[in-house]
Formats: sequence, C-alpha cells, structure tokens
Amino acid sequence: MPRKSLEHFNCSWAQAAEAVGDKWSMMIIRDAFYGVKTFSAFVENIGIAKNILTQRLEHLQQHGILQKRQIGVGSSRSEYILTDKGKALFPVIVALGQWGDQWIFGKGKEPIVVVDLQNKKPIKKLTVESKDGRELSIGDITFVAGGGASESTRQIAADIKQSLDKGPKA
Repeated sequence: MPRKSLEHFNCSWAQAAEAVGDKWSMMIIRDAFYGVKTFSAFVENIGIAKNILTQRLEHLQQHGILQKRQIGVGSSRSEYILTDKGKALFPVIVALGQWGDQWIFGKGKEPIVVVDLQNKKPIKKLTVESKDGRELSIGDITFVAGGGASESTRQIAADIKQSLDKGPKA
C-alpha cells in the first residue's frame, strides 16, 4: 500500500519527513554518513531487500539528498554520495542518535558514540539554543507564522498565541 503523501502540508516538519522518507531512508542516510557508498554495501550493512533499497535510493535522489555517480570512466558501477542538502542532515542524525542513546539504550550502553577526531572525545549533547547561547526547553519557546506561511498556517499560529496568552487553565 502506498504511503500517504505529506506534500499538501504547509509545515517544515511535514516537508522534511516527506523528503527524508521512512526508517529505511534514515538508515541509508546514516550509513552514507558512515561512508557507505555502494548499493551492495548498503544491502550488506542494513540488511534491506534490494527492491526496497532501490526505491529508497531513488526517493533520496529525487529529493536531492543523495547523488548517484559512476565509479570511474566507462564503469557500470555506481556510488551514492550525500549532496550538500544531505550533509545538512548531519545535526538531525546526530540528535536522533543522541535521543536513542538516552531514551532507548541508556547511559553507558550507547551502540555508537560520535567522537571528535581532533580531541578523540565524544561530542557534547546537541541542544536548542537562543541566539545569545541560552539552552532552551519547550517551555521557553513558541511558534509564530513565518514568511512562507499559508493562511491556514497563520491561523494555527494565531490560535497557539491566543492559547498561550490565556495562560494555564486553573
């Protein structure tokens, strides 16, 4: 059964989910960050069926996340490399991995640790920060309509603001 498209949503999260795809696509992107480039290496590393891998690679290419290129002149072999758009997913992949480390595996049981090559130490946990560097939590932010907001998105943002202005219910 084909997945329902999120293309009609005027929402950055929905559009990002549409572009990245599903769990298999996330594993392909993860492996691309690990340095995996060939079809056979993706199959071996992930354990994905070849037909599913073909579909996901095509999807990621269509969305400009991966680029397919020939290995050498006149070769029939190809490799898949991250585009700049794909490389920009780096903090997303790291943050998702750190979330999994904390909430799925637990401290000290992380399957993979991201290490800084320069100092050979694990990187710090990614956080959301204000422009002045303060770490923010969900209670420190709100959502407002941006320049690309549709009328319905503007209404949603106005409803959020109105709800926040009323304060917590007694």
